[in-house]
Amino acid sequence: LYRKRQEINEHIFGTIKRKWGYNHTNLIGLEKVNGEHSLIMLVYNIKRSINILGVPDLIAKLKAWNSPYKRKGLFLIKTTYL
Repeated sequence: LYRKRQEINEHIFGTIKRKWGYNHTNLIGLEKVNGEHSLIMLVYNIKRSINILGVPDLIAKLKAWNSPYKRKGLFLIKTTYL
């Protein structure tokens, strides 16, 4: 199990820490650190998607994607009046 974890998870954190230089957080507090970590992971996933698919294919897939989540009523009101 540990070897499998090294193959899957450790590569991501190694890339972020050593290649990108994020070896510490810039913010203080659990909620802020979680937000910062989420943004870093989002950027990692987008960069990985671009490397695998390429920009044109990624944009096409994002345009064709249907979200399984329902929109909020307030968001629909704002978009209809804009």
